[in-house]
Amino acid sequence: MSNLTHEESIKKVWRVCGILAFVTIFEIAAALFHFYSIPESPRWWLNLLFIILSAAKAYYIMSEFMHLKYELKAMTLTVMTPFLFLIWGIIAFLWEGGYWLSLREFWQ
Repeated sequence: MSNLTHEESIKKVWRVCGILAFVTIFEIAAALFHFYSIPESPRWWLNLLFIILSAAKAYYIMSEFMHLKYELKAMTLTVMTPFLFLIWGIIAFLWEGGYWLSLREFWQ
């Protein structure tokens, strides 16, 4: 059980929501800035920013709302390992899909 009072718990939840909202607003602002100010620039830096900030938000959500920050290391690894395999699977499928697209363009 937590040692926090009900009011402290509510403040903590609002603080976490505020941090997540700030990061989300920053992502939206970066996308709008890229779209309206520098549309001819490469999108790889924007994609990299989205990936990093989304991973940071996912880590923060998992550590606070799933209470992984307060758990034993074995429990944290039990939850994080499938998440890392999911990320690896997405990257592998995207890589393979790019290869199939290049083959399709080559043979047409």
